[in-house]
Amino acid sequence: MTGSTPFSIEKSDNFQRSFKKLAKFHGTGFVELVAQVLEDLLENQYPQNSRQEPLPGKIRLPEEWTFHKLELRFSKGASGQIRLMYLVNANTYTIKLVWIYSHEQFTKRPADADLKSVIQEILDC
Repeated sequence: MTGSTPFSIEKSDNFQRSFKKLAKFHGTGFVELVAQVLEDLLENQYPQNSRQEPLPGKIRLPEEWTFHKLELRFSKGASGQIRLMYLVNANTYTIKLVWIYSHEQFTKRPADADLKSVIQEILDC
C-alpha cells in the first residue's frame, strides 16, 4: 500500500508473558508463524481469520479503538489452535497486542476480569 501511513505494533507485558509461555512449548516454528502474522497485521489489521471481539465486563474503549481476535492454527489439537487478541486504533495507526493463548489454555477466551484488567492497563499507558 504505497503512500499509506504505516501501522506500528506495541506489545503489552501480558502479551510478552503469554507469548513466551507458548513459544517455550511450541518452539521455533511457532515463533516464526507469529512473526509472520504480526508482519501481515501491519498491512491488513482485519484479516479474514479475525473478528471484532466483544469487550469484557463494563469496560469502554475510547471511540477510536476496536478489539479483535485472530484465529491461527499451528498444529493439531487444542494446543495448536492459537488466538491472538489485539486493539486497533485506526486514527493513530497503532496495534496493541493484548494476549496470545491456545485453545487448550482457554477454550473460549481468558476470564473477563483478567481481560478487562489487561486492556485497562494497556489504555492507561
